[in-house]
Parts: sequence; structure tokens; C-alpha cells
Amino acid sequence: MKTIIYILALFAFVSCSQDDKAKKDTSFSLPPETQTGANTFGVTINGKVYVPRDPTGVSVGPSAKGMIFWGAPDNVSWNEIEVVDGASSPSFQIIIHLQNFNATGVAQYTLKQSNFHKGIDSTPNNHIYFNIWDSNIKNYAYYGSVENQGFIDVLRNSNGIVSGKFSGKFVRYDNPNEFITIADGRFDINTFTLQNHSFF
Repeated sequence: MKTIIYILALFAFVSCSQDDKAKKDTSFSLPPETQTGANTFGVTINGKVYVPRDPTGVSVGPSAKGMIFWGAPDNVSWNEIEVVDGASSPSFQIIIHLQNFNATGVAQYTLKQSNFHKGIDSTPNNHIYFNIWDSNIKNYAYYGSVENQGFIDVLRNSNGIVSGKFSGKFVRYDNPNEFITIADGRFDINTFTLQNHSFF
């Protein structure tokens, strides 16, 4: 009888340990490259895959989202894709700034030097910047696109669906000699349903 109790206790302990591990696991896979409005995003930076996750916590408002598609008041000057992983610790944020994004269909935008600002404070050019955790300094490091060293390829822009991929060379804000190369960024957004989409 004691043997059975020990076996059951061991089984319960292993099951709980596996559940805890699953909750803490923050490794993700890149979503497929689609143009269907699947509301997906993914990029690999320094060997780690980043995806959108809705922010969590007591200070987070109901409008906080893992991915938002912003637009200028006239919906012509600029648009931005803002992605955050607000459920992992440490978190992640990337801003894809599209200037004069008013064409439909397929288009390629050359990345320009980022000024590490978004919205109306952004440089009036196509650029990308992101922040990732640097364990060496125990703080976030910012990286921005380098002039003419990358692209945003829009593969679809129709019926509210904006899909594409991006790649490029990115320089660290506080160290002009440190670079990161991205080759596999992708997004597939349905601008009509994104606001109500949940990212876990």
C-alpha cells in the first residue's frame, strides 16, 4: 500500500512540475508566412523568436494589446505596426514605421536610419526599431534600422489585410559598432479584426 502511495505522490509531483514548466516556457515558433489576415507576427533576434503577447498585470488597461496597427490622422502620412510581448519577463517591443503607406498590392520599402521614435516624433521615413533585454547590463538595449540596409516587403495590402516580411541590419543605439541582422520577420494583419484579437 505504501508503494502505491509513493508512486501516486511521485506522479503528482512530476505532473505539477511539468505544468509549472509549461507556464514558464517563453520559447515560441515563428508563424507561417501567410497573407490571409491571420493576425500573426514573428521575428528571430539573436536566436530567440519573438511574437505578440497581450500585456498582463494590475496596471495594464483593457486597451493594451500585443499588436496594434496605428495610422496617422489622415491615414496617408504614416502607419505603424507596434508589437509587444507584455506577458513575458523580460518583455519586448518593436515598431515598424511605414511612411506614405497608401499604395495597394505588393510594394517594397527600403529601410532608412531609425531615430528611435514613433508616431509624429518619428523620422518621415520607413524604419524599424526594437528593444530587447541585455543580461550583461541588466537593462533593455535599443536597435534601429541602418540606412539602406534592409527592406519591408508588403506582399498584400487589400481588403483591410496587410501582410509582409522584413529583414535588415540594425545598429545599437548606444554602440555604433554593434549590429544585429534580421532575416525572417513576418506579419499578417487584418486591420478590421486586430483590435479584438487576443494574443496569449
